[in-house]
Amino acid sequence: MFKLLKNGLVLQPDFTFKKQSILIQDDIIYDLLEPEQIPLKPVETEINLEGQVVFPGLINGHDHLIDTSWRSFGQMPVDNWFEWENSIHSEPDYKLQQKLSASDLYIVGMYKNVISGATTIVDHYPSEVSGTFTDHELASLLKYFYQAHSVSDKRLHWCSNIVEQYRNTQGILPFIIHAGEGKCKEISEEIDYLNKIDALSKNTVLVDCCYLKDSDLQLIASKKSSIVWIPESCERIFGAQPDIKRILELGIKVCLGTDSSNTGSSNMHTAFSAARKYSADFLNNSITAKDLIKMATIDAAQIFGIEKEVGSLVPGKRSDFIVFEDNGDDPFENFMNLMPEDYSMVIHKGNMIVGNDEFRRTSVDFSRYSEVKLNGATKLLFGRPVQLIERICNKLDKEIVFPFFDVLEED
Repeated sequence: MFKLLKNGLVLQPDFTFKKQSILIQDDIIYDLLEPEQIPLKPVETEINLEGQVVFPGLINGHDHLIDTSWRSFGQMPVDNWFEWENSIHSEPDYKLQQKLSASDLYIVGMYKNVISGATTIVDHYPSEVSGTFTDHELASLLKYFYQAHSVSDKRLHWCSNIVEQYRNTQGILPFIIHAGEGKCKEISEEIDYLNKIDALSKNTVLVDCCYLKDSDLQLIASKKSSIVWIPESCERIFGAQPDIKRILELGIKVCLGTDSSNTGSSNMHTAFSAARKYSADFLNNSITAKDLIKMATIDAAQIFGIEKEVGSLVPGKRSDFIVFEDNGDDPFENFMNLMPEDYSMVIHKGNMIVGNDEFRRTSVDFSRYSEVKLNGATKLLFGRPVQLIERICNKLDKEIVFPFFDVLEED
């Protein structure tokens, strides 16, 4: 099945813009056409994107979907991650959260991501659970990688054999691990330990990195490892940020993530906002809106080895993209001022997941959609999200509202 999305202002791989039409075959971008160019394939559905900007779907470089929550938990800020981890277990709402199934938590977490434009999610959790959701219709989870929670003795003990986990990557697949999440001695030695066991290399992806020393950063740079910056969560949990200025000076690749929503109602837009605030307060606005979009698209795709699938809009890649109204200003700055409910639509694997009624022909089977108020805006949304929230409230015997996903049945 071929769909033609005509005459949008499309973000190019070199981060310029060009008016083009996008020809989609099922879940793949088949071709990009000039505005007057006639497709050589039979088009079954045609959508006019005149006056709309098209970005690639975003990549959320770090989430824990099993920890999707309606509020933040635990003591914050703290000096070390395990202080926060220990503090959450006495929280009444945290205990309530344990009543929910992995399926419910994952699906709400995927909604959190996709309505903010993240069509690909790096879910940092054992594959025995997360693997069930890798190819979900709502959003795609990073499929091929190895991981550990962290290095220190206090680490969560899933995927705890770090040497084996890294060896399994064969130096190619991503190896993802938290680092620099505290001030204590054993955390300060994490990078040296990873280097000692030969687990610090070009495929190593370090998450958080708030308290890394300059010598750590120089070693990371020399090994060509990468960093996931989770600015909102860093600020909430530690009241601190990694040394982004030095990280960028050293040429270390950086992408953006949200962390789990139990450290706050984070989505990709709040991550962008936190990063922009940090850049304004400490870096003289040197990180631009364009830089942040690169971090959340092509840079992230390269870091996780999926640049042949996602990260830019070129033929052969997955048809994941965000569409929003062109207001005539710089599209990057325009995007940064949007909220998820402002998107015209978000498409994952060629199907609209969330969007305005005018684009309903983007997908075929509208028995699978709901007409809803999303954060107060009327939208079409894939699935039955209102019933999902009602089921969760019934399980908890408590009325809750997810601050990143306030959804009501349309009257």
